[in-house]
Amino acid sequence: MGCDNFFRLAAFTLFPLALLCEKSYAEMPYSQQDSDSFNAWLSEGGISGELKTMQFFKEFSGTVENKHTHAFGGDIQYRSPQWHGLSFGLGDYASWNLGLNSSNEDKTEVYLPSDNVNVLGKAFLRYQGYGLDVQGGRIGLDTPFANEGNGRTMIPLLYQGYGGSYALPFARQVNLYGYRIYRFKPGSSDTFGKGDVGAPEVDETSLPSVDSDGFSTVGLRYGQRYGATAEAWYYHFDKRAQLAYTGAEIPISGLAVSGWTPFVGAQYLHEWDASDQAWPYQNIDTDLYSARIGIRNRNHSFSIITTQVPSKDNAFLNGAYFAPYSFGIYNTTPIEDGQPLASMVTSNQPGNSLALRYVYHNDQWLTVLGYTRLNLKSSSGVYYPLAAENVNAGFMILGYNLTQRLNIQFEFDYVNSPSTVTGNYHAERLRLVYKFGSLMPDSEY
Repeated sequence: MGCDNFFRLAAFTLFPLALLCEKSYAEMPYSQQDSDSFNAWLSEGGISGELKTMQFFKEFSGTVENKHTHAFGGDIQYRSPQWHGLSFGLGDYASWNLGLNSSNEDKTEVYLPSDNVNVLGKAFLRYQGYGLDVQGGRIGLDTPFANEGNGRTMIPLLYQGYGGSYALPFARQVNLYGYRIYRFKPGSSDTFGKGDVGAPEVDETSLPSVDSDGFSTVGLRYGQRYGATAEAWYYHFDKRAQLAYTGAEIPISGLAVSGWTPFVGAQYLHEWDASDQAWPYQNIDTDLYSARIGIRNRNHSFSIITTQVPSKDNAFLNGAYFAPYSFGIYNTTPIEDGQPLASMVTSNQPGNSLALRYVYHNDQWLTVLGYTRLNLKSSSGVYYPLAAENVNAGFMILGYNLTQRLNIQFEFDYVNSPSTVTGNYHAERLRLVYKFGSLMPDSEY
């Protein structure tokens, strides 16, 4: 606790200092070259960060309270230079409500901090060399079913543990991954604990968080720029489930016309029992099949995605698919059937889905349009049975880079749902981000 408080005080001191010094830091490109001496390793380094503001409004026609949440804050990061491949990093995250949010928790959004939050979210030692990139401490992750959820919240989902990647020397496009995670920090929380995401605010789609010893994962990724990509992962979620996943996407270059290239993709997932399972997880037997076909060029992409989760009478949730660390209303998994507020991962029901996607992007603009149809089958549920239902959902995301450092993003979602709890509902999210200091990859913030 004393360490946390020290770095929080340091962060509040460094925020204005970083802004005053922004010009000099901005002139330094992000790099981690070897330092000449141990003393330089300790004293040199780069300060970077983000200033953010987010507004989230959600209106229901059912019995759930409408939600309106505002947050202002950001993060400040320190990265040391390398010394014989070793470096370290610190990251403090803060969010303030500025007195604009309701004191009634039912009227604020759980995925955006409604109270003042400050947390030392990253504190790690890192080694890079000989194809290795490994780190330990408080870290961010980029794995399919446990990641930071970048762009969705004020404060990312963060993890406490160790692991990293290894690039094969004879095939640099192939990377092996492995992590052992002991503690987890949800997006709006200021503490690392033994739970998972669990229990979103809509009762009909809730799985309880489990007090566990975290999870272990190993994976493999293959990718070529403008070429084929593939990955395979195994997760052991302590006291909950085991999960195996594989997915691939292949461009059909032989059918390319005028810069437009067709592509096909497929995904498969299987979940089964873990050892020493906690309630309510038992008799887990889930399969998920997904396929997509589309066409893209340098700036545009169109795709059609279909997903099936077969119903199984004697299985947990009748075979429904779930992901303990990607369970929130935002689908931060690679399963592309869903949209920001409705997907198979939040339904607790097996079934089928059809999704249509269009993406446009260039150096300044981002446009994403999507429609999803969920045909959900009956499920035993956790607390009571869930009846079969159909859900239609659509969303739009518009992003614009005002400058290289200043980005604005607007999201609109609409869900047509037969649920008496939510009814039909819509949401709007506005996000403004300004980056100061040396520019880093998004995963480093």
